[in-house]
Amino acid sequence: MHDDWPDDALYRGLVERDPRALEALMRRYSREMSYFIRVVLDGVGTTQDAEECASDLFIVAWQEIGSFDPARGSLRTWLTMRAKYIALDRRRQVQRRQSAVTSLDCVDSGSGASREHRPLELPLAQMTETSMEGLLEQRERREELSQALDALPALDRYLVYMRYLCLASTEEISGKTGLSRHAIDTRLWRARKALRVILEERTHERVRAHQEG
Repeated sequence: MHDDWPDDALYRGLVERDPRALEALMRRYSREMSYFIRVVLDGVGTTQDAEECASDLFIVAWQEIGSFDPARGSLRTWLTMRAKYIALDRRRQVQRRQSAVTSLDCVDSGSGASREHRPLELPLAQMTETSMEGLLEQRERREELSQALDALPALDRYLVYMRYLCLASTEEISGKTGLSRHAIDTRLWRARKALRVILEERTHERVRAHQEG
């Protein structure tokens, strides 16, 4: 797959599950979409938030290319709209995260808790993905998060730990594991999705138990 191939060739390659099509798509649109995402974020969040939005965008393109209809618009327009929604979701997540951190600081200050305990809370609040943010910001969910992490394959658990708790960059993780950036992003996307499902299931179980009790 060459960079000068038209979008319809990229589309066919994605539909046929050709990894070269995804690589070409990323080479063609990564800079443009990353810039657009930063505009939508409008200074909210960190560089890592923008990078993860861009990574999530191309994973979505790979996973959900079947939802693209060439008759209704261009591939660039479809990517741009997906990037917009992903960035808006992340913007809301970051704002909730900042609000939660501020609230924790106020609670800790009011209770006389020492600052040395706060780093334990903050990395959990920085673990982001649509529909997970509100769950992970609740301190009473830490035990459930720990159990959910234990349910992941060892490699995925290590990647989550390095990326979201140690805040290591994708390049650093790649150097330690030998995995490509695409492989790391894909496994992290699947791990976040699995964690979200597990935590949401346990939320429903807790609600049902409360109603029955």
